[in-house]
Amino acid sequence: MKRKHCGYIILLLLLLLVPRDGAAALFEQLAIETRAGSLGNAVTADPQGPLSAHYNPAGLDRVRGTEFTMGIFYIPTLNVQGKFTQGTDPQTGKLWAPFGGWFNNGIDPAAGHGSSTTPSAELPHLGALPMLAAPNLGIGYHSKNSPFAFGFAVYAPFGAGMEHTEADDPYRFLGKRMSVLRLTMAPTISYRVSKSLSVGASFGLGMAYMGFDTRMRAPNDMVALTGVLGDVTTGLEIPIFSELLLPPPWFGGGLNPYEEMGGLKFFAEDNLNTSFNIGWLWEPVSWFSFGGVYQSETKADMQGKYTFDFTKRMQNTINWLGSSPTTIIAAAVLDLPTYCPPEVRGNMSIEVVLPARAQFGIKLQPHRRIKFLADAHWAQWSAWESMKIVLDRDNELLRLGKLMGYTGGPRTLIMENHFKDTWHFSYGLELQPLDMLTLRLGYEDRPTSVSESYFGPLPLGDMKLYSAGLGLALKPPDRKFKGLFGLLKQMLHPDKVDLGFTYMTSDYKVKFNQSKLFNSTNFTDIIYNPFAGLEYEQKITAYIVSLNMTFLF
Repeated sequence: MKRKHCGYIILLLLLLLVPRDGAAALFEQLAIETRAGSLGNAVTADPQGPLSAHYNPAGLDRVRGTEFTMGIFYIPTLNVQGKFTQGTDPQTGKLWAPFGGWFNNGIDPAAGHGSSTTPSAELPHLGALPMLAAPNLGIGYHSKNSPFAFGFAVYAPFGAGMEHTEADDPYRFLGKRMSVLRLTMAPTISYRVSKSLSVGASFGLGMAYMGFDTRMRAPNDMVALTGVLGDVTTGLEIPIFSELLLPPPWFGGGLNPYEEMGGLKFFAEDNLNTSFNIGWLWEPVSWFSFGGVYQSETKADMQGKYTFDFTKRMQNTINWLGSSPTTIIAAAVLDLPTYCPPEVRGNMSIEVVLPARAQFGIKLQPHRRIKFLADAHWAQWSAWESMKIVLDRDNELLRLGKLMGYTGGPRTLIMENHFKDTWHFSYGLELQPLDMLTLRLGYEDRPTSVSESYFGPLPLGDMKLYSAGLGLALKPPDRKFKGLFGLLKQMLHPDKVDLGFTYMTSDYKVKFNQSKLFNSTNFTDIIYNPFAGLEYEQKITAYIVSLNMTFLF
């Protein structure tokens, strides 16, 4: 008995004392199965039920007979609250503004404004929905004397979505609404190698969706220069000379760096992408088990429709390039557009890389009613190098961007990600005070995977997740089926009910001139950098509730 106690105490201390350096996960594994979510997703060494397909396919060996589970995760609150302030240029000691503060007395209209979000998801045919919910279901079968077990599960391993609903929310310039989701169907098999060791694998057939809607602006010195030249040349009319060379006002009046240039909206989908999970579970003694799982990378090659719209000032600026023989020749030499329509629609594609993951964990059970769980998580987020939107025709904005140093080409909108790979840990505690009642607590610490110098399109900082839940073991009536209505009646009488709640919090601050995708003052960082010279403080709060019901046959 003493050796047993010393063993689990030493193992638990080792996991608690491991350093937690590195970057952690973005938006994976937040809404899959209630019990796991209640335990901080620390269940690799103690997987249960058909949804072992995700956490550790070897856990399917623990199914007895036929087991069916279904449930849902609901996120009533996902609020990204932010505050923008105008930064001070360390070289001048003054508030930074494009072109020395020519416009709006050097005050960015976004400065001093707040930002907030509500949950949102976009799905084919349904469009944007003002909610986030993720269903799951699974079925497993294990014959009493067979070393094999079989199962099938449906769940969402990756997902996030939010919308800035206020019309004057500054964050509308970096994503008024965005969502990304992958739904997976996973046939699963496990094999019992020996009394203490099982292995398993699941094969994911997935569908992925991404929706994005943003307004655009460019508080940039070069953009501001067009507006300055437009202002000072208004009314500058030199007969014949102006008509042949540079018709006033130059650049058709130019662009105001604080005003909208236009907007981009798209929805893309990939209805078949693949992945696989491989896991093992080793339980040499009743009070200790060790498990691991490797989850492969998924590449979702999404295809969809896009809409680019352009403001009147943007149209005037580009159309001016076709207003005289001189500007037409100059535009042809520089491959610049000479006409800008109010709106452009077409086809597009984007590749989203959902990273390979590995997870290892232990279970320590000093008493039959007490379990300690701890897992180590790794994810290769660096594999998603950039968000590259490929359009089916040359785009006027991208062609014009060449003058400011954009090198992605006229049909490709590129935003570098520079995500970092992740290492983090999670912990769970499961108590069973009564045979019919199980109590659960979990904690997960996720330092951000987003590089400081590329913060922006995915505005995620360090995340801490605190979770709790309970499980109820019920006594349903005998499983007898008489047609469809008999089956539906049985669905009202589960053998087990699990309830879960997770609170997520995150804080982040973007300092002056920190991010190339957010607030860089370098005029070559034009695509895309909508908050040049601003500083930003952010707090994320999310509440996640979940329910799972399990039926034993």
